[in-house]
Amino acid sequence: MKFDSNKPNVIDLFCGIGGFSKGFEKAGFNIVLGIDNWDVALETFEKNHNNSKILNADVREIKDEYYEQFKDKTDIIIGGPPCQGFSMSGKRDINDKRNTLFEEMIRAVSIVKPKVVVMENVVGLLSMKNPDGKLVKETIKEKFNELGYNVESRILDASEHGVPQARKRVIFIGSRIGDVGFPEPQSKKVTVGDALGNIPDVDMNTYLNPKTNFQTIMADGNKEIFNHEAMNHNDTVKKRITFVPPGGNWRDVPPEYYNVGGEHSNNYRRLDPNKPSITLKHATKSMIIHPEFDRVVTAREVARLQSFSDSFEISGTRFQQHQQLANAVPPLLGNAIANQILKKLKEGKDEGKR
Repeated sequence: MKFDSNKPNVIDLFCGIGGFSKGFEKAGFNIVLGIDNWDVALETFEKNHNNSKILNADVREIKDEYYEQFKDKTDIIIGGPPCQGFSMSGKRDINDKRNTLFEEMIRAVSIVKPKVVVMENVVGLLSMKNPDGKLVKETIKEKFNELGYNVESRILDASEHGVPQARKRVIFIGSRIGDVGFPEPQSKKVTVGDALGNIPDVDMNTYLNPKTNFQTIMADGNKEIFNHEAMNHNDTVKKRITFVPPGGNWRDVPPEYYNVGGEHSNNYRRLDPNKPSITLKHATKSMIIHPEFDRVVTAREVARLQSFSDSFEISGTRFQQHQQLANAVPPLLGNAIANQILKKLKEGKDEGKR
């Protein structure tokens, strides 16, 4: 692992493919380490984080001694503990063992003692209680308080921070260096059309010239299109898709063509090119349809709607690629948070010079 004395150093817990850390990297942070226990996601992380060490491990099995090597050298710990137990779309079982994984983040922080810690999770966490009937969010705050961190939390919508997707997440920021605050919303939102306009259909393998500022930001000099394979739709599915207008869903399909069950509002949802995308979970499970082409969006298009740059290459099968993206923190949301923290770190340096 490589610590950088000229940059703030970051550990990414529950890193997945590293969307969160990519946002911090873009702000000038050094990503020292990514920890996860999903092989294919770590392969993607390693492929796109050239200077970072990876650790494939269940965080509950990592010894305290391992974290000791990062003490006094790591400025930030970030992470999004698995959220299935808190999700409003899941069973919300208070005894789900995944609900306590945030405690592993607290353990790491207690040993490493970073200046700032950032935890990301689904909004459903805010109303979740532990088996004793106490709100989980209060337990999180109390435990960080006991370690000397002042903790604030806020729901952030990724679409208000440059991401072409309405994706709300609760963010906890704990700080030992004073109030960090949260990034202010941007006035103009990026639409699906703004985001996808220069990605051609799957029969082409190079990008069209960028036409919007967002497309230019995503381009980063890369012309070859990675992860741009379409699902193999049968004739019935193809016919079904043709009935759905932009912004429409399965309800627009005549009953004689829609006999597959699945009546969630985002089943067979065709994205509206004039709005940010809906929250993207697993796009092929829900059959999220391209705004123009009569097919489900590719992993590359989902990556663009998550604000991953064009050079970011995703490992695994097509199904795995979509799941990795569904789990990820949008890099531009991470970047907005990172810039807020960077501002606070610079304030501290400036005060030290006086």
